[in-house]
Amino acid sequence: MQVAIMDYGMGNLGSLQAMADRLDLDSVLWRQGALPRGSDFVIFPGVGSLENAMRELSQRELLTPLDAARRQGVPILGICLGMQLLFGEGDEGGHGLGWLSGTIPRLSAKRTPHMGWNTVHPVRPTPLLPSSSEDSQAAYYFVHSYAVRPHDQEVALGETLYEGETFVSVVQAGSLVGVQFHPELSGPAGRGFLQSFLTAVVS
Repeated sequence: MQVAIMDYGMGNLGSLQAMADRLDLDSVLWRQGALPRGSDFVIFPGVGSLENAMRELSQRELLTPLDAARRQGVPILGICLGMQLLFGEGDEGGHGLGWLSGTIPRLSAKRTPHMGWNTVHPVRPTPLLPSSSEDSQAAYYFVHSYAVRPHDQEVALGETLYEGETFVSVVQAGSLVGVQFHPELSGPAGRGFLQSFLTAVVS
């Protein structure tokens, strides 16, 4: 199985490639043009601002082929900023891809970014997240100051609590999946999530 990791200058590529190796996946960096031949799914990483990310995607002429892959039903996993880019307008300025309806407000917590380990609470049954009470305490690594607010709550699969504020941390709409945490930095829990994604969405 091959994964195309989007390389638009704003992602943690080394860690993602290392995680792909641990999962026995072939990985290729998608820098320009159409989806690399033979790719079974796409990882859409991102670190930084919404506006800069959209500018980079446009300048590298990746917007049209990325949308073509989505329309063809190629599974796409958005990570951190990559998840936020699936949505629309953000508080920090700029606009995402708008594939999912919703906004990206800033966290209301006094201490931002939300950085470190935290849990994800499933809000509906999904094979992407642990269902047992023991496994659901698995922690994932977060680094962000903004979080998505979907207009359609049916796409929300998981939520996370930080300093009294609950935000959506996992979404899915068909072959589109987004996570606010970094599975590639989340140890066994992150690897378990990616294995579930491969089984439930890609296979």
